[in-house]
Amino acid sequence: MSDTSSNASKRAKAAADKSAQELEARLEALREEMEEIKASLGRKAEKKFDALADVFSGSAVDDVMDELREMVSQIREKAGAAEKKVVETARENPVQTLLLAFGLGFLASLLMRR
Repeated sequence: MSDTSSNASKRAKAAADKSAQELEARLEALREEMEEIKASLGRKAEKKFDALADVFSGSAVDDVMDELREMVSQIREKAGAAEKKVVETARENPVQTLLLAFGLGFLASLLMRR
């Protein structure tokens, strides 16, 4: 009987390890997508700022543009910090993260059926 429970325990551990690896892969893909989105938003914002700078001129507009660029920079930093926190939390709590991912997937599937 101990062999059976030992085998079951090994299978459960192997399944958990596989799930953790899948989660790591999904987190890495999510991280890459977030980086792409962040870079795209930054490029779009800079294009808009440059277009506004061409239309308007003067020190007041330059000051506003500098403030907007600073805000974009802060948003990028906060997005990067949030990403790191999500990854860190997922690594610290893999089981809860798997359950959360499963739950969100389940809810998404229910919403898509309607």
